[in-house]
Amino acid sequence: METKEKILKAGAEIIAHEGLRSFTAKNLAKRVGISDAAVFKHFSSMEEVAQELFDRFTSDCLRRVERVVRSKKDPKEKLEKLIETQIRMLERTKGILPLICLELVRSNRKPLKEKASAVLNAYASLVKEVIKEGVEKGVFKEELDLDEVAYSLIGLMQAKAFQWFVRGKKGRIVRDPETLKKLVLTGMLR
Repeated sequence: METKEKILKAGAEIIAHEGLRSFTAKNLAKRVGISDAAVFKHFSSMEEVAQELFDRFTSDCLRRVERVVRSKKDPKEKLEKLIETQIRMLERTKGILPLICLELVRSNRKPLKEKASAVLNAYASLVKEVIKEGVEKGVFKEELDLDEVAYSLIGLMQAKAFQWFVRGKKGRIVRDPETLKKLVLTGMLR
């Protein structure tokens, strides 16, 4: 793995596991086995490292979610596919994506906070489209609060990642995806 990729991987782990306070050139360099100065041969600033990390994780996730939302599937199938997509992203990123989003939204680094908020809102908007379509087609309950459902799905994935870290990062993040999908859908279906 090239040094730039090692820096990004270490950065993601630091942000997700230790928070932005530990996200320093010194800590990155130590994890990668390079000097602090070597970090800045690949990135102009720590802000740039965080931006690239965030962009890589979120752009892929949003692309996949948008593909599901724009598919010809019925709303229930779309929601199931959205949950499956989230679970795959959780497993692939080892839970880092939702934790980075949470950490950046809580950050006092305004550009990162705004970017994280924008991505979470874009994701929520896509989920709300599916729920609204399902309500209109009589698949989902009319009384569903679209914002509540969309952000609850985001929170659920953050909770699953947090739970996995608390368990000592053992096994799959979502042990039984089918049961998780059923739990979500049960409260929404008519």
